[in-house]
Amino acid sequence: MRLLPLDYFEPLFGSLSGKTVGIVDGFGNVGDDLLYLATRQLCQEFNIEYFTINPLADLKIKTCDKILLFAGGNIGYEKCIPIRQAAYKYNIPCWLLPQSVIRYEELNCEKLFFRETVSRDIIGKGIIVPDLALGFDFPDFKSEVREEGGLFLRKMGGCIFDSVPIVDRKDPAMFCHTPQQYWDYASKFNTVITDRLHFAICSIAMGCKTTLLPVNYHKNKAMHKEWLDSLGCYWQEIL
Repeated sequence: MRLLPLDYFEPLFGSLSGKTVGIVDGFGNVGDDLLYLATRQLCQEFNIEYFTINPLADLKIKTCDKILLFAGGNIGYEKCIPIRQAAYKYNIPCWLLPQSVIRYEELNCEKLFFRETVSRDIIGKGIIVPDLALGFDFPDFKSEVREEGGLFLRKMGGCIFDSVPIVDRKDPAMFCHTPQQYWDYASKFNTVITDRLHFAICSIAMGCKTTLLPVNYHKNKAMHKEWLDSLGCYWQEIL
């Protein structure tokens, strides 16, 4: 099941139907891996041929119409900037897949897509398209008896809840290593309260009562306001 219908993704993928694209993946955690999987699934849905490019290793690539630069929340993130900069050197039009902005970055792209308006406004231009995980076709959630669930917090990188010691935080991104493990783990619980955006998206898709918490920049709050609230996800500022 998709949390949002394919029509929401038409502004991005529709005009690429019948074309060939090179897909560049970034650097991140299992939530980012879900986005890379969703990118390829959506290309298949829109009849787009694709192949994978590693700009840091591939000196030459096959001819393609566009290069799709990975989605996520990493504009301004030091480990991802060099990947985009290397991709620009192919001199093939680059499209930035839906992103959030940590801090301003020069983006040498033909088209820019953002998953929420706060990030679009930081850059000053771009098109709003939902987070690609909201267009991923998740498997049906399991119906067996579930555990009650609870609180799932980042151990590092963005958590604002310092009152919970790092050693006591349960962070599924630290022990789920594939997208399937992420949504399978979410499916074990009735209730999920988390500051991990894509774990929250997985838990919504698995039919959990889901509450999203803030991180140290606008990403989660903006995503909740623009997309997740209407999908039944709750918002909580404090623990």
